[in-house]
Amino acid sequence: MLTEQGPDGLDQEGVRVSAVILGEEYVIRGDTEAEQIESLAKEVDLRMKAIAEANPRLSSQQVAVLSALNLMGELVVSKRRYSDLLDLLEQV
Repeated sequence: MLTEQGPDGLDQEGVRVSAVILGEEYVIRGDTEAEQIESLAKEVDLRMKAIAEANPRLSSQQVAVLSALNLMGELVVSKRRYSDLLDLLEQV
C-alpha cells in the first residue's frame, strides 16, 4: 500500500521514496520495495504526461482525474478477465 508522507513529516513505517510526477515532487511511503514504488511512480508519470501532451489545455488536476479513470478502467477489465479465468478453471 502506498501513502503520501504524513502531515507531521514523520515516516512511521515502510520505505520512503521521492518521485517526480508531472513536474511535481512527491514523497511516497509504502510497505513494498523502493524499486517497485519508483516503477509505479514512473508509470503514472508517463501516463499523465501522455494525457497532458494530447490535451494541453487540461489542468494538472484534470490530467490526474483522467489518468485515474483510465487506470480504473484497466483495473476493472483485468478483474473481469481474472474472474472469467477463474470460472473457466472451475469448469475443468
